[in-house]
Amino acid sequence: MRRTLTLLALTLCVGAAPARAATEIKIATVAPQGSAWMRIFNKMKARVKKETGGEVTLRMYAGQVQGDERDVVRKMRTGQLQGGSFTAVGLAMINPKVLVLQLPLMFKSYEQLEKVRKKLHGEFEQSFREKGYELLGWGDVGWVYLFSKNPVASKDDLKKQKVWAWGDDPLTKTLMRTAGISPRLLGLPQVYPALNTGMVDTVYNSPLACLTLQWHTKVKYYSDFPLAIAIGATVITKKAFDSLKPEHQKLLKSIAMKYHEALNKRIQKDNDKALVALRGQGLKPVTVPEKSRKEFHEIARTVADKFAPRYYPKALLKKVRDLR
Repeated sequence: MRRTLTLLALTLCVGAAPARAATEIKIATVAPQGSAWMRIFNKMKARVKKETGGEVTLRMYAGQVQGDERDVVRKMRTGQLQGGSFTAVGLAMINPKVLVLQLPLMFKSYEQLEKVRKKLHGEFEQSFREKGYELLGWGDVGWVYLFSKNPVASKDDLKKQKVWAWGDDPLTKTLMRTAGISPRLLGLPQVYPALNTGMVDTVYNSPLACLTLQWHTKVKYYSDFPLAIAIGATVITKKAFDSLKPEHQKLLKSIAMKYHEALNKRIQKDNDKALVALRGQGLKPVTVPEKSRKEFHEIARTVADKFAPRYYPKALLKKVRDLR
């Protein structure tokens, strides 16, 4: 009788053993809550939880609640966060090679960018691993335009403006300085107040981001000559990725890639709609003449060459140019 009771007790203990605790991956982004980026990320989060049976969960922090991209990178390094969905600014703090994809006037279309990125995906993936991170997917911002309170159709026009540059963005700072412009260096959260006070009167961003961040309420014009395609990506620490079971690693990568591809298609469409919406709200396009375009192309090429080999190898720059 005693033996029967003992076996029963053991059986009950085994049956009552707690389920394996879920692994939570905390990911921060500057994308605002309710934006196209967050709508896709929330769908991705739900899919990951479902496909892993709740053993892997993603916790997303939107709208700069964890700080600027520099803050997010720092928190990933200290273990407070496990991931970030970044623009090229934050990505370059982790892996400077990505700046070769963000170069001004490097690509003429999204198709060109996608072609190059697919060809070099394995190389970029490995370069992130070497830095201690896992690339989950590319999630772009889109074509970047100049938005201003005064018409800007040339380099000379731009020199007369108070131009913002993200303080942590080496590309834009170098581009402006190469063009003979002294930019106003500010963090992303400081841009709207600076536009409001007149400290800055010219900014750059995608139409969708400009609309989402409400910058469009402080400007009157946009130059019809996009300067670059602003790239982005989501990465997590290799430590967090390696802590997952192999089957969950595979699922996470597969799901993340799928939703990031959907995100890029959505962002491209939404940027086109946003540009129409901005014009509908009174923003006027400014035609940049061919002479000025050629001048900007020369400046952009100088910047691209100047950044090698400090940020990326010359061989990688040549690969991108050849593949494009």
